[in-house]
Amino acid sequence: MIKIKSAANVYPPSEDSYLLLKAVKYAHGEVLDMFAGSGIIGISAAPLACKVTFVDISAAALALVRLNAKINGIKNYEVLRSNLFTGLNGHFFDTIYMNPPYLPGIHKGIDYLDIATIGGHEGYEITLRAIDGLRSHLKPGGEAFLILSTAYDLDKVYKRLMSLNFKFKVLDTKRFFFEELILLRIYEKRRYNDGKRADYSGGTNKFNRTGASFKEH
Repeated sequence: MIKIKSAANVYPPSEDSYLLLKAVKYAHGEVLDMFAGSGIIGISAAPLACKVTFVDISAAALALVRLNAKINGIKNYEVLRSNLFTGLNGHFFDTIYMNPPYLPGIHKGIDYLDIATIGGHEGYEITLRAIDGLRSHLKPGGEAFLILSTAYDLDKVYKRLMSLNFKFKVLDTKRFFFEELILLRIYEKRRYNDGKRADYSGGTNKFNRTGASFKEH
């Protein structure tokens, strides 16, 4: 079991982190931990990966990643301070993990908690920007895992994915009294042929407000 230290000015592992952690078993090859925070996702994925790249806009978060990597004996990694994919030109990944800020609101300064939790006026703006970066940073046959929230209009996210010709599948959800968190698996081609899992790529697919229940025709 890994050990993760916290810091006063870095978003700590929370329910959304633990939901995304359920997808770590799919890590392989070159792994990207976007919005790294404490580094819990990438550090957990490191034993399955060739290399993990941790990305965060916060220098404090990346310092904490280095500390947690050292505590857990992780050496196959690099850290990069970047606003989403802006500093990742030429980098491609087999597996990408993203837990973006998703609460609706307006930043009231440079408070780390605002930066870590507010995803824009509607809540989905940063998530859409993260999705837009996948096409130019995901290797052929690669996949991404993304946390969504019913705190915003999920249709905006699903339609953006479909407009980029991505397929997607809900892996798991976590319900709270005020919202539901959703763990989404995103990929480009049909990966499942066992008759039990379906691809979702638009067209006649139907999806509900939470995204947790799909019907394919």
